[in-house]
Amino acid sequence: MRATFNPDIFAAGSLEAAKKIILTTEAPDAVAEWRWQAETPYLADLIIDRLHLHCDYTLLDYGCGIGRLAKQLIERCGCSVVGVDTSESMRALSAGYVSSDRFVVCAPEMLVQLAHRGLRLNGAIAVWVLQHCLTPGEDVALIQFCLERNGELFVVNNKTRALPTREYGGWIDDGMDVKEIVSRKFTHIREGQLDPVHVSQTVSNFSFWAQYRLFDATPPA
Repeated sequence: MRATFNPDIFAAGSLEAAKKIILTTEAPDAVAEWRWQAETPYLADLIIDRLHLHCDYTLLDYGCGIGRLAKQLIERCGCSVVGVDTSESMRALSAGYVSSDRFVVCAPEMLVQLAHRGLRLNGAIAVWVLQHCLTPGEDVALIQFCLERNGELFVVNNKTRALPTREYGGWIDDGMDVKEIVSRKFTHIREGQLDPVHVSQTVSNFSFWAQYRLFDATPPA
């Protein structure tokens, strides 16, 4: 399948536009807002429970968007968060949305530089992110390289890929297996299905959460 990756789909001119992009929904605004209000604290609960966040914990939020989870986690646990996103507009919006001295955001290219200079984080999350990445193996390798020994990764993802393209006017499944890709770098701990009460039955049916632990720390190519 020949298609051109379309990063412009992640460009947002406002917080409201960003919310709809992050939720990748064509539903009415009321449904998108319900998902934002119900899903965000639910996902934060899962992350806090699985990664045992605390005030001395520094978390990598890979694909942070405008920082919806970073904001929740900082306010509730007092942890520090390094947000990373490919979208310049999302990064620009995130600083004001999170509004915390415990949050910093950068592009993946900057994260590579910081990691090569010794940055190591306690754990990472990738929520609704890897399904959209053009080269998810490279993204997972970068996450792996940034974590300290025994660092853990919490993933929320579609069961299939959703790659943004120019030719097809939306999302395509290129057949890559995200679970298999993550398992090349991390040990699988546990996984589960998202609760439909908080994410809707449709989202629950087509997605999963999973927890992994780092077993190697080789530099990305």
